[in-house]
Amino acid sequence: MAMRVLIVQPSMNIYGGAELVVVKLAEYLAKTGIEHALLTTNILPEIENDLCCTPIFKSPYKRSKNWQLDFLKDMWLLNKGVRRHAKRYDVINVHNFPAEFSIFPASRPVVWMCHEPPDVYLNSWEHTVPNVFAQKVFYAADRQIVKRYIKQAVVADKYNAGRFMATYSVNPHVIHYGIDYDFFSAKPDDFYIKRSSDFIVIHVGHLGEFKNQMESLRCVKLLKKDIPGIRLVLAGYGEDTYIRQLKRFVQDEGLQEQVLFTGHVNRERLRVFFHRADVLLHPIREQGGWLTPFEALSAGVPVIVSKDMTASDIISKEGIGIVTGDYVAALSDVYQNLKKYKETALSGRLFIRNNLRWDNFSAEMVKVFNNTAHTG
Repeated sequence: MAMRVLIVQPSMNIYGGAELVVVKLAEYLAKTGIEHALLTTNILPEIENDLCCTPIFKSPYKRSKNWQLDFLKDMWLLNKGVRRHAKRYDVINVHNFPAEFSIFPASRPVVWMCHEPPDVYLNSWEHTVPNVFAQKVFYAADRQIVKRYIKQAVVADKYNAGRFMATYSVNPHVIHYGIDYDFFSAKPDDFYIKRSSDFIVIHVGHLGEFKNQMESLRCVKLLKKDIPGIRLVLAGYGEDTYIRQLKRFVQDEGLQEQVLFTGHVNRERLRVFFHRADVLLHPIREQGGWLTPFEALSAGVPVIVSKDMTASDIISKEGIGIVTGDYVAALSDVYQNLKKYKETALSGRLFIRNNLRWDNFSAEMVKVFNNTAHTG
């Protein structure tokens, strides 16, 4: 009997890396004739359009300003959906936290594509007494769910494999994500010649503490005298409180001419921004952001990433970018030696073209699904 896969992903209100992983995996399953469906709650029309060949079970809810309440809604609605649909499938493939809470009592073997462990989310809660208590409850429940119901786990890199092992005492499979090399390497139709005096720095990602846009603003503040043409593009949208902090900093430091907030950008516009940029600055903390440096390198853009970025070991090992904590010095070096770093980025393009393909990622995932389905 052919294998059937149910993909479970929490609310898809942004089109980030985890959402793209789901889309690319579903495209591959459709292309190879593997029966599958997606179970989610809210979903952007843009994502739904990209999943035109995938049946989607939706349980939408009205979002509130209390993200913790929405988090609980996601848990409940996904669990209800799994209980309703799971028996029709051979494998359940859960993705972002709290999707793993949807699977008990599981009637089918489960593969967890763990993009990042739950503590990334739970540790962002305010440290009030009720929240600390809730964290402890979630941690205990999460470990029991993994122990009892998760048959196989997958992570994208060695860093997250170590983090997963330390949390759950389970060795996960390591399968690198793919990159849309052909898409991002192609020069967009509306590409333009920038002013020779401009030095364009791009920072891509959800505007929030983990993506650390404030650090990029501080770099611009410190460098605007030495690099008069420096321009920072903050591509993404996010938390209202954090956005207000960023904009207040821009106002207080007189950076209005140096900083552009784009809001949400789709992939076509992101490609345009990459091809206009001189360097990607990626000072993120230990959360998400795996795809962005490789997408930028595909467009020939030099990259500066934090030591905490979970794929920084790949960038360092292959010598295709700067891994550092001193972003001001790194930006100055790229500005002064741009030709050298453009050549480094070309090496990065070759590495990505030859090694990081979505079909490779998806084929390896299917191997894990087959193994899990047959061993139950």
